[in-house]
Amino acid sequence: MSEPTIEQTTEPTSEPTTGLTPRLAFERFRRSVLSGTTDDSADQAEDVVVEWPFNPPGRPHRLQGRSRLEALTRAGRAALPMRIEDVPVVAIHDSLDPEVAIVEYELAGTLTATGERVSGAVLVLLRVRDGQVVHVREYQDVVAMAQAFGRFDELVAAVKEAAAADPPDAESAPTHSAHSADSADPAGTGPRAVFARYQQAVLANSREEMADLFAPDGVQEFPFRLPGIPERLEGREAVRSWLSRNAGQLIRFEAYRNVVVHDTTDPEVIVVEHDIDCTHLPTGRPLRMSYVYVLRVRDGQITLLRDYANLLPVLGARLVSP
Repeated sequence: MSEPTIEQTTEPTSEPTTGLTPRLAFERFRRSVLSGTTDDSADQAEDVVVEWPFNPPGRPHRLQGRSRLEALTRAGRAALPMRIEDVPVVAIHDSLDPEVAIVEYELAGTLTATGERVSGAVLVLLRVRDGQVVHVREYQDVVAMAQAFGRFDELVAAVKEAAAADPPDAESAPTHSAHSADSADPAGTGPRAVFARYQQAVLANSREEMADLFAPDGVQEFPFRLPGIPERLEGREAVRSWLSRNAGQLIRFEAYRNVVVHDTTDPEVIVVEHDIDCTHLPTGRPLRMSYVYVLRVRDGQITLLRDYANLLPVLGARLVSP
């Protein structure tokens, strides 16, 4: 398991006297996972909303209600073919919105049937209001989990069926460069301004411009991967080499949609949820790719980009002929 690459904050070690915070809510969730209980359900609002945007076909993408979530959690943990033994935190990002925290973490443990050690990356956004968790949005590495649990063939079949039946939703309006520099960053060197330039480079499908935005020792990481995707690229030229071999070969990026930027208490870091409408070049099929970026920028250059991508649209396009 790789060492954390962002050390913005540490885990909470004691409970505050001012009530439930997003950090404490995550720590209680973490303890419940390790103990195999649903003890943290008392922290959730009766009408809590939970979303899993990267879930595959056949699994829920949204659920509302504490009792429904507790029932789903109990059933899921009972059926899990894995004994969870550790929930290491990669980073906790405190939003400037005091209700919100974004947590990067892993689930690690042992497969009960084989004794094999496995782990998977997760990113979760927690919103706590009036002492209760009111909204959770969790991004999971569903490909890695399916592979670890021996269910990859089932995943492929479900993705193929869905890709053949359902074109991407085209209802939302494009947001090409909605997040340019603001008045707090007149020099245009902060993470929002750099992300706006990164958007422009992506829409131009320019590998050189994307790579040029990285610092000489900048790092790009891919917590969610398909075969052939590296875990980590170290240095601008490594990023450039990877992009030159891969960017634009299979996908043409065309329009950003549903862009949500979370400013954090670290002025170098933003977390960006977004979709990109694309065309899968070998098949001509339209795709909507979804991402979460954890972006660290220093002096106008990217020092770290952790790229959480939904890999299922690409997998589906590979499986369905034009």
